[in-house]
Amino acid sequence: MTLSPDALTTADTLWQHLIEHQPAVAAALAMQVRALPEDWSQRVLGVARPHAALELPATGDVPMEIEPYDAADWENCPACGEVADQLCRYHEGYTTGYEALNQPLTEAARVDPKVTVADALRRLTEAEEAAERGELAAAVERMTGRQG
Repeated sequence: MTLSPDALTTADTLWQHLIEHQPAVAAALAMQVRALPEDWSQRVLGVARPHAALELPATGDVPMEIEPYDAADWENCPACGEVADQLCRYHEGYTTGYEALNQPLTEAARVDPKVTVADALRRLTEAEEAAERGELAAAVERMTGRQG
């Protein structure tokens, strides 16, 4: 989905995609919009006239995107396609999270081949909490089962 810089066209495109893919969310959104007070543009966006809000810039010049309909299909992600040789924010976040956990989980499996992911994550959380309290050495001993 390529989004137009024109706010009305973009809104129409998003609405059509929402109706097509998430009709319940579209219905909930319509109900919320109907319930907005008359001065919503001032309260929500800080602009007195609703039509003036159409000229407000996007945050940080980052195009709007949502979770892909098939998040596992990285090759055909429309959002990734829009940003050319990069990943979309969804897949970038997924990759960052995976990379952040990959090394600690690999190390935990090396130290204890029988460890489960849940146990390793619990141990990592305990180690972070111990580090915050200044008790990291004791936490490392508990995680590895050996004296530090």
